[in-house]
Amino acid sequence: MAARQGRTTHKSKSNRGLRLAATPFDSVSPMGTTPEFTPTTCYENWGILIVSNLVEAISFDAAGTLLFPKPSVGVIYQKVLAAHELVLDCHQLEQAFQASFKKVKKDPSIPEPEIRERAYWKTVVAESILRLTSLPNNFETVFAALWQEFAKGSRWRLNEGVFDLFDFLDSRGTPFVLLTNWDARVRSVLIDHGLQDRFSYLFISCEIGFEKPDRGIFDFAASSLSIKPRNILHVGDHYNQDVLGARNAGWMAAHFACANESATEDANTVSRLGELCDRFEFA
Repeated sequence: MAARQGRTTHKSKSNRGLRLAATPFDSVSPMGTTPEFTPTTCYENWGILIVSNLVEAISFDAAGTLLFPKPSVGVIYQKVLAAHELVLDCHQLEQAFQASFKKVKKDPSIPEPEIRERAYWKTVVAESILRLTSLPNNFETVFAALWQEFAKGSRWRLNEGVFDLFDFLDSRGTPFVLLTNWDARVRSVLIDHGLQDRFSYLFISCEIGFEKPDRGIFDFAASSLSIKPRNILHVGDHYNQDVLGARNAGWMAAHFACANESATEDANTVSRLGELCDRFEFA
Protein backbone atom coordinates (compact mmCIF):
# COMPACT_ATOMS: atom_id res chain seq x y z
CA MET A 1 0.00 0.00 0.00
CA ALA A 2 1.09 3.53 -0.67
CA ALA A 3 1.97 5.39 2.51
CA ARG A 4 -0.14 8.44 3.20
CA GLN A 5 -1.02 10.63 6.14
CA GLY A 6 -3.41 8.72 8.39
CA ARG A 7 -6.24 9.92 10.59
CA THR A 8 -6.21 8.93 14.22
CA THR A 9 -8.39 9.74 17.17
CA HIS A 10 -6.66 11.00 20.30
CA LYS A 11 -7.85 11.24 23.88
CA SER A 12 -5.99 13.60 26.15
CA LYS A 13 -5.97 13.19 29.92
CA SER A 14 -7.38 16.67 30.38
CA ASN A 15 -10.14 16.17 27.79
CA ARG A 16 -11.81 12.81 27.30
CA GLY A 17 -13.44 13.97 24.07
CA LEU A 18 -12.16 13.08 20.61
CA ARG A 19 -9.93 15.18 18.41
CA LEU A 20 -7.95 14.49 15.29
CA ALA A 21 -4.20 14.15 15.57
CA ALA A 22 -1.65 14.29 12.78
CA THR A 23 1.76 12.66 13.07
CA PRO A 24 4.30 13.27 10.28
CA PHE A 25 5.60 10.08 8.72
CA ASP A 26 9.05 11.69 8.65
CA SER A 27 9.24 11.05 12.37
CA VAL A 28 8.74 7.29 12.01
CA SER A 29 11.89 5.26 12.60
CA PRO A 30 13.53 3.87 9.45
CA MET A 31 12.44 0.44 8.30
CA GLY A 32 14.65 -2.41 9.32
CA THR A 33 16.00 -0.81 12.49
CA THR A 34 15.91 -2.95 15.62
CA PRO A 35 14.84 -1.14 18.79
CA GLU A 36 17.03 -1.55 21.84
CA PHE A 37 15.71 -4.36 24.06
CA THR A 38 16.06 -4.22 27.81
CA PRO A 39 14.11 -6.97 29.62
CA THR A 40 12.67 -5.99 32.97
CA THR A 41 10.14 -8.68 33.77
CA CYS A 42 9.98 -12.45 33.16
CA TYR A 43 6.97 -14.75 33.16
CA GLU A 44 6.56 -18.50 32.75
CA ASN A 45 3.88 -19.51 30.26
CA TRP A 46 3.31 -23.10 29.11
CA GLY A 47 6.89 -23.96 29.94
CA ILE A 48 8.28 -21.07 27.92
CA LEU A 49 10.11 -18.14 29.50
CA ILE A 50 8.35 -14.93 28.52
CA VAL A 51 10.56 -11.84 28.71
CA SER A 52 8.71 -8.55 28.92
CA ASN A 53 9.52 -4.86 29.18
CA LEU A 54 7.51 -2.45 31.26
CA VAL A 55 4.26 -1.74 29.37
CA GLU A 56 3.77 2.00 28.83
CA ALA A 57 1.00 1.63 26.21
CA ILE A 58 -1.15 -1.17 24.86
CA SER A 59 -2.88 -1.65 21.53
CA PHE A 60 -5.76 -3.96 20.69
CA ASP A 61 -6.93 -5.61 17.52
CA ALA A 62 -10.68 -5.17 16.92
CA ALA A 63 -12.55 -8.11 15.37
CA GLY A 64 -11.68 -11.40 17.01
CA THR A 65 -10.11 -9.72 20.03
CA LEU A 66 -12.40 -7.00 21.41
CA LEU A 67 -15.43 -7.61 19.20
CA PHE A 68 -17.16 -10.72 17.85
CA PRO A 69 -20.04 -11.11 15.35
CA LYS A 70 -23.38 -11.46 17.13
CA PRO A 71 -24.69 -14.09 17.06
CA SER A 72 -22.49 -15.29 14.17
CA VAL A 73 -21.59 -14.36 10.61
CA GLY A 74 -23.69 -17.26 9.31
CA VAL A 75 -26.83 -16.15 11.14
CA ILE A 76 -26.40 -12.53 10.06
CA TYR A 77 -25.89 -13.57 6.44
CA GLN A 78 -28.93 -15.85 6.63
CA LYS A 79 -31.23 -13.11 7.93
CA VAL A 80 -30.11 -10.50 5.41
CA LEU A 81 -30.28 -12.94 2.49
CA ALA A 82 -33.72 -14.16 3.56
CA ALA A 83 -34.95 -10.56 3.59
CA HIS A 84 -33.92 -10.45 -0.07
CA GLU A 85 -35.62 -13.74 -1.00
CA LEU A 86 -32.55 -15.99 -0.82
CA VAL A 87 -32.97 -18.75 1.76
CA LEU A 88 -29.81 -20.59 2.86
CA ASP A 89 -28.76 -22.53 5.95
CA CYS A 90 -26.89 -20.46 8.55
CA HIS A 91 -24.41 -23.24 9.38
CA GLN A 92 -23.55 -23.75 5.71
CA LEU A 93 -23.22 -19.99 5.30
CA GLU A 94 -20.84 -19.85 8.25
CA GLN A 95 -18.65 -22.57 6.76
CA ALA A 96 -18.76 -20.93 3.33
CA PHE A 97 -17.81 -17.57 4.81
CA GLN A 98 -14.87 -18.98 6.80
CA ALA A 99 -13.50 -20.72 3.71
CA SER A 100 -13.92 -17.60 1.54
CA PHE A 101 -12.48 -15.32 4.21
CA LYS A 102 -9.30 -17.41 4.28
CA LYS A 103 -9.06 -17.58 0.49
CA VAL A 104 -9.87 -14.08 -0.74
CA LYS A 105 -7.07 -11.50 -0.79
CA LYS A 106 -7.30 -7.74 -1.13
CA ASP A 107 -6.50 -6.32 -4.56
CA PRO A 108 -3.36 -4.14 -4.29
CA SER A 109 -4.03 -2.66 -7.73
CA ILE A 110 -6.93 -0.63 -6.27
CA PRO A 111 -5.19 2.50 -4.93
CA GLU A 112 -8.00 3.97 -2.82
CA PRO A 113 -8.16 2.13 0.53
CA GLU A 114 -11.90 2.59 1.09
CA ILE A 115 -12.73 1.31 -2.40
CA ARG A 116 -10.29 -1.58 -1.97
CA GLU A 117 -11.95 -2.58 1.33
CA ARG A 118 -15.45 -2.57 -0.15
CA ALA A 119 -14.29 -4.54 -3.20
CA TYR A 120 -12.62 -7.08 -0.93
CA TRP A 121 -15.74 -7.68 1.15
CA LYS A 122 -17.93 -7.84 -1.94
CA THR A 123 -15.72 -10.66 -3.22
CA VAL A 124 -15.88 -12.44 0.15
CA VAL A 125 -19.68 -12.27 0.15
CA ALA A 126 -19.92 -13.39 -3.48
CA GLU A 127 -17.54 -16.32 -2.90
CA SER A 128 -19.51 -17.35 0.19
CA ILE A 129 -22.80 -17.45 -1.71
CA LEU A 130 -21.29 -19.15 -4.76
CA ARG A 131 -20.09 -22.03 -2.59
CA LEU A 132 -23.76 -22.82 -1.95
CA THR A 133 -25.76 -21.49 -4.91
CA SER A 134 -25.66 -19.01 -7.78
CA LEU A 135 -25.54 -15.27 -7.18
CA PRO A 136 -28.99 -13.64 -7.05
CA ASN A 137 -29.91 -11.01 -9.60
CA ASN A 138 -30.15 -8.47 -6.79
CA PHE A 139 -26.64 -9.23 -5.47
CA GLU A 140 -25.61 -5.55 -5.40
CA THR A 141 -28.58 -4.79 -3.14
CA VAL A 142 -27.82 -7.82 -0.97
CA PHE A 143 -24.19 -6.82 -0.54
CA ALA A 144 -25.08 -3.22 0.30
CA ALA A 145 -27.44 -4.49 3.00
CA LEU A 146 -24.77 -6.79 4.47
CA TRP A 147 -22.20 -4.00 4.38
CA GLN A 148 -24.47 -1.76 6.44
CA GLU A 149 -25.52 -4.58 8.78
CA PHE A 150 -21.95 -5.15 9.95
CA ALA A 151 -21.59 -1.43 10.66
CA LYS A 152 -24.14 -1.77 13.48
CA GLY A 153 -22.99 -2.23 17.04
CA SER A 154 -25.94 -4.59 17.60
CA ARG A 155 -24.26 -7.07 15.27
CA TRP A 156 -21.15 -7.21 17.45
CA ARG A 157 -20.70 -8.37 21.04
CA LEU A 158 -17.94 -7.11 23.28
CA ASN A 159 -15.38 -9.49 24.69
CA GLU A 160 -16.01 -10.21 28.34
CA GLY A 161 -13.97 -7.97 30.60
CA VAL A 162 -13.39 -5.14 28.11
CA PHE A 163 -14.66 -2.37 30.38
CA ASP A 164 -12.94 -3.79 33.47
CA LEU A 165 -9.64 -3.90 31.62
CA PHE A 166 -10.07 -0.39 30.24
CA ASP A 167 -10.91 0.91 33.71
CA PHE A 168 -7.78 -0.75 35.06
CA LEU A 169 -5.61 0.83 32.36
CA ASP A 170 -7.21 4.24 32.95
CA SER A 171 -6.52 3.92 36.68
CA ARG A 172 -2.85 3.31 35.88
CA GLY A 173 -2.73 6.16 33.37
CA THR A 174 -1.71 3.66 30.66
CA PRO A 175 -2.81 4.80 27.19
CA PHE A 176 -4.53 2.18 25.07
CA VAL A 177 -5.31 2.31 21.35
CA LEU A 178 -7.09 0.38 18.65
CA LEU A 179 -4.85 -1.01 15.88
CA THR A 180 -6.98 -2.74 13.28
CA ASN A 181 -7.13 -3.86 9.65
CA TRP A 182 -10.87 -3.19 9.73
CA ASP A 183 -12.36 -0.39 7.64
CA ALA A 184 -14.02 2.83 8.81
CA ARG A 185 -17.18 0.97 9.86
CA VAL A 186 -15.41 0.15 13.11
CA ARG A 187 -16.05 3.74 14.20
CA SER A 188 -19.83 3.35 14.16
CA VAL A 189 -19.55 0.01 16.00
CA LEU A 190 -17.45 1.65 18.72
CA ILE A 191 -19.94 4.52 19.02
CA ASP A 192 -22.84 2.10 19.41
CA HIS A 193 -20.98 0.35 22.24
CA GLY A 194 -19.99 3.59 23.98
CA LEU A 195 -16.29 3.03 23.32
CA GLN A 196 -15.58 5.97 21.05
CA ASP A 197 -14.08 8.05 23.88
CA ARG A 198 -12.10 5.30 25.57
CA PHE A 199 -9.16 4.94 23.18
CA SER A 200 -6.25 7.36 23.00
CA TYR A 201 -6.00 6.70 19.26
CA LEU A 202 -7.81 4.74 16.58
CA PHE A 203 -5.30 3.36 14.09
CA ILE A 204 -7.42 2.08 11.19
CA SER A 205 -5.44 0.59 8.33
CA CYS A 206 -7.52 2.00 5.48
CA GLU A 207 -7.05 5.50 6.91
CA ILE A 208 -3.31 5.16 7.51
CA GLY A 209 -2.25 3.34 4.34
CA PHE A 210 -0.56 0.36 6.01
CA GLU A 211 -2.01 -2.96 7.12
CA LYS A 212 -0.82 -5.39 9.75
CA PRO A 213 1.60 -7.16 9.61
CA ASP A 214 3.32 -4.33 7.69
CA ARG A 215 5.70 -2.60 10.04
CA GLY A 216 4.50 0.77 8.79
CA ILE A 217 1.28 0.72 10.82
CA PHE A 218 3.16 -0.20 14.01
CA ASP A 219 5.81 2.47 13.42
CA PHE A 220 3.11 5.05 12.78
CA ALA A 221 1.35 4.13 16.03
CA ALA A 222 4.57 4.21 18.09
CA SER A 223 5.46 7.61 16.65
CA SER A 224 1.97 8.96 17.38
CA LEU A 225 2.20 7.73 20.97
CA SER A 226 5.77 9.03 21.39
CA ILE A 227 6.63 5.79 23.20
CA LYS A 228 9.49 3.44 22.37
CA PRO A 229 8.32 0.31 20.52
CA ARG A 230 9.87 -1.96 23.14
CA ASN A 231 7.43 -0.54 25.73
CA ILE A 232 4.24 -1.06 23.70
CA LEU A 233 2.21 -4.25 23.95
CA HIS A 234 -0.08 -5.35 21.11
CA VAL A 235 -2.90 -7.86 21.69
CA GLY A 236 -4.58 -9.67 18.82
CA ASP A 237 -6.03 -12.98 17.68
CA HIS A 238 -4.17 -13.34 14.36
CA TYR A 239 -0.73 -14.87 14.83
CA ASN A 240 0.89 -13.52 11.65
CA GLN A 241 -0.76 -10.11 11.56
CA ASP A 242 -0.80 -9.35 15.27
CA VAL A 243 1.93 -11.34 17.01
CA LEU A 244 4.61 -11.52 14.32
CA GLY A 245 3.72 -8.06 12.98
CA ALA A 246 4.19 -6.49 16.41
CA ARG A 247 7.36 -8.40 17.16
CA ASN A 248 8.92 -7.45 13.83
CA ALA A 249 8.32 -3.81 14.73
CA GLY A 250 10.07 -4.26 18.08
CA TRP A 251 6.87 -4.38 20.12
CA MET A 252 5.77 -6.88 22.74
CA ALA A 253 2.86 -9.11 21.68
CA ALA A 254 0.18 -11.22 23.32
CA HIS A 255 -1.83 -13.73 21.29
CA PHE A 256 -5.52 -13.74 22.19
CA ALA A 257 -7.02 -17.21 21.75
CA CYS A 258 -10.49 -18.20 22.92
CA ALA A 259 -10.69 -20.87 25.61
CA ASN A 260 -11.46 -23.59 23.04
CA GLU A 261 -8.40 -22.71 20.95
CA SER A 262 -4.93 -24.10 21.55
CA ALA A 263 -2.17 -21.82 22.79
CA THR A 264 0.58 -20.84 20.37
CA GLU A 265 3.76 -22.29 21.82
CA ASP A 266 6.09 -19.42 20.99
CA ALA A 267 3.60 -16.66 21.81
CA ASN A 268 2.40 -15.20 25.08
CA THR A 269 -1.14 -16.56 24.79
CA VAL A 270 -4.12 -15.35 26.81
CA SER A 271 -7.70 -16.64 26.65
CA ARG A 272 -9.18 -13.84 28.77
CA LEU A 273 -8.41 -10.13 28.56
CA GLY A 274 -8.08 -9.99 32.33
CA GLU A 275 -5.01 -12.21 32.14
CA LEU A 276 -3.08 -9.28 30.69
CA CYS A 277 -3.19 -7.54 34.08
CA ASP A 278 -1.43 -10.51 35.69
CA ARG A 279 0.90 -11.40 32.84
CA PHE A 280 2.50 -8.01 32.21
CA GLU A 281 3.98 -5.24 34.32
CA PHE A 282 2.35 -1.88 33.58
CA ALA A 283 4.01 1.48 34.08
